Amino acid sequence: MAWSKWMVALVIATATGSTVAAKAPKQKAPAQTETPKPAAFTAISFTTDDGLKLDGRRYGHGDAWIILSHQSNRDQAAWEDFAVALAKDGYTVLSYDFRGYGVSQGKQAPAGNISDLNAAIAYARSQGAQHFGLVGASMGAMATVPVAVEASPQAVVLLSIAPAYGSLVVRDDDLKALAVPRLFVSAKYDSSHADSERMAATAGVADTLIVSKGGGHGVDIFGGADGAAIQQQVVGFLETNVPPVK
Repeated sequence: MAWSKWMVALVIATATGSTVAAKAPKQKAPAQTETPKPAAFTAISFTTDDGLKLDGRRYGHGDAWIILSHQSNRDQAAWEDFAVALAKDGYTVLSYDFRGYGVSQGKQAPAGNISDLNAAIAYARSQGAQHFGLVGASMGAMATVPVAVEASPQAVVLLSIAPAYGSLVVRDDDLKALAVPRLFVSAKYDSSHADSERMAATAGVADTLIVSKGGGHGVDIFGGADGAAIQQQVVGFLETNVPPVK
């Protein structure tokens, strides 16, 4: 009986032109995709004199270059915020990974870092760099000293430098031979602070040692409580001695 009533209702609905609309399945809203931010740098590479391909990053543009050499417990990515700030200031900035770091070829070999930095300078010069400054942190600072004696940059900044790291050694004679403006940066509670003080005095520039009140090491000093002020001092030193062309 129930079946008959249902059939009668269906016939009546058909006869009168009534229709029963089927509900369309709900459509999911298209996923919102964020427009990717443009990279802050251009990926580059260059080759050392002993045939190793090193990975690098190039920020900004300008006739004056700043080349950044990283510390042993970091790689070139640690420089990114500082590199971006320098690029906004009108510099071309080059960071790179030492051999055995990141995707750079070879095995980590501190003494080989001198060859790596020389290759970075050669790359910058091949791109038209005539004026450049060198900034190194810890291990990178140690490689910077002997290279700067030969390469004669316009200025040198040395963060948390110490006299030796493995087979990489900084000689007092090289410190004394630095004939370009040089700035030392250290942190009061860092284990390398006493070395930085002595080496600045050996280089004859004890009055240009900037000391953070914290305990950061190398580029990490910029992340300390007084890091922003110290970074401004470093940038000011570079602007004075390697003025960017704006």
